[in-house]
Amino acid sequence: MTKDDQTAENCARLQSQLAQIDNVRKVSFYSPDFQSWYKQTGELIESIYGKNSHPCEAFQAVLFTPLFLSCRCGDTVFTEAYEQGMEEVRSLLASCLRKA
Repeated sequence: MTKDDQTAENCARLQSQLAQIDNVRKVSFYSPDFQSWYKQTGELIESIYGKNSHPCEAFQAVLFTPLFLSCRCGDTVFTEAYEQGMEEVRSLLASCLRKA
């Protein structure tokens, strides 16, 4: 496989994970669908860029649950954290595609 072929394949795989975000964000952080998508996305980024790369570390740093809770926090903090995490991953994958 040529370098151009590999780049095209990597872009297609990144695009596939990016395209799944709208469906994945409809399910719970705890659902098997999210867990599978998250694992596949992390493994893909690591295989393309390496474990210690900026994209891999940035992906691992994304939070999908609140960093802290207090008695004043309502249930919306979980939804907000999940949505924010999904948007961060969307931006990261889009950035990876632009640089490819």
